[in-house]
Amino acid sequence: MKKSSFLLFTVAISLLLAEKLEITADKFLAKDAEKEVRFVGNAHIVQGATRVKAAKVIVTFNEDNSTRKYRAVGGVRFSIKKNKANYRGSCNEMLYLPQKKQYLLRGNVKVKDQQNRRDITASKVRIESKTGAFVIEGSREHAAKLTFDMK
Repeated sequence: MKKSSFLLFTVAISLLLAEKLEITADKFLAKDAEKEVRFVGNAHIVQGATRVKAAKVIVTFNEDNSTRKYRAVGGVRFSIKKNKANYRGSCNEMLYLPQKKQYLLRGNVKVKDQQNRRDITASKVRIESKTGAFVIEGSREHAAKLTFDMK
């Protein structure tokens, strides 16, 4: 119980030291040995203007208890607003790496880049939120597709 309380306290402190992050869910499960906390059932993340909804969210920590990654799984819907970037969309799985400020979207990815008025559908998309760069990948079954307005 003490370890779980400590891990949850560490989660709260590390999230406060970065941009304020709020995660709500039906159930929270702390796994001390794996250095992770699982938020299961109707998980919602709010961080600044960014919003993520998923069936579950898993937050994993490094040895020094800093946040290593956030992983949202199952019916992921998101609205990412950072700097001038403004993306909305959905996917099967989202991985966020805070140290790299990088989002990895996998499985039936649909992204609407509202700032640049373009739509992306792909198997995988990597978004560098610091620079706004995209890497878009298709698969044999589903080609990557970019649709945009020409001025």
